[in-house]
Amino acid sequence: MDNLRALALLLGIFFHAAIAYSPIMGDLWPAGDFERSSALDFVTWFSHMFRMPLFFLISGFFAYMLLQKRGIKPFVKHRSMRILLPFIIFLPLVIASILGSVIWAAENIENKSNFLKLIIAMFSNPNAEQPPFSTTHLWFLYNLFMFCLVAALLWKYRGFQSQWMGRLCTPKTILLIFPLLLIPSLASVPMPHPAAERIYPEIWSFGFYGLYFLLGFMIYHKQSLLDELKPYAHWLLLLSLGLYYVWFIEISQRTFTIETLFNHQFRWQDLPYAAIEALISVFMTVCCLVYGKLFLDRKNAILRVLSQSSYWVYIVHLPVLFWIQFLLLDVELNLWLKFSISSFGTLAIGIISYYLLVKWTPIGWLLNGRKKN
Repeated sequence: MDNLRALALLLGIFFHAAIAYSPIMGDLWPAGDFERSSALDFVTWFSHMFRMPLFFLISGFFAYMLLQKRGIKPFVKHRSMRILLPFIIFLPLVIASILGSVIWAAENIENKSNFLKLIIAMFSNPNAEQPPFSTTHLWFLYNLFMFCLVAALLWKYRGFQSQWMGRLCTPKTILLIFPLLLIPSLASVPMPHPAAERIYPEIWSFGFYGLYFLLGFMIYHKQSLLDELKPYAHWLLLLSLGLYYVWFIEISQRTFTIETLFNHQFRWQDLPYAAIEALISVFMTVCCLVYGKLFLDRKNAILRVLSQSSYWVYIVHLPVLFWIQFLLLDVELNLWLKFSISSFGTLAIGIISYYLLVKWTPIGWLLNGRKKN
């Protein structure tokens, strides 16, 4: 589970790197390139369906373990130190770094992205409507801490009873009922579903990511569920790919603007696509859990490096990625080479900086605890 959580986080680097070359969202990315790839887009948005749901499920899995072993007060203290404090410390630093890269790009980059031009025009006009405050890619910490508080409250008042959790934790419930619970939240936000990055609690996030967090609770209680789901994994993967093809054909024909993202209006015709998103997210999360148990339940030097550094790498990756992608805007290179440089370059900088500058420092202890090796 720890290895799988690390890979889910690190996949975010490649997801964010790919948006710069996305025909769907490239114009809404500060470092969006003018060369686009539908093939890269196809892979990108498929991972978007299950990457963060998987992360929150695993977070719920470990939350149950901590509550069971330590109790409520030590759990809240532990989560405050590992989640809330890093959020408070790094959010202003991340925002400052991103703003710094944008200001530098606005002054020095010749081939400015469409979104960068829009940002320049926005700040040049004192009467322009300013974008809402964002918790950036650190929104996952903010939401995760809120879910932990709710879990602690429910634990205190015996909201997690083994009897009902055992009854609900069956393959039929997970594969047939659970996706239905996700549809209202997904139907209430634009498609593809956005990051829950507002500074206030977003209800849809509780109804989507919060339910995955709860599912992680249930899976820890009944870990044999993964073996019960194993026979379905191959079929779920094939079904997910088929459903995704239908979803992608629809989404690739739409035009996305800032207005459509921030002023979303519910439409009944979007309901089937919200249902497809829900099914794919559940089916592919199950596949990741099953295949993860098969291939990642072992000690491996590479997996250990990725696991130990993943938290730090994800926190710092977006500012680093923006700097690299801004520099690449003025370079004549193949799109796939630009994507590789930006994604693997960001990953390498993150891992190297962790082992050279972070691991043995108070920052490393804050994120991962004291390491013996």
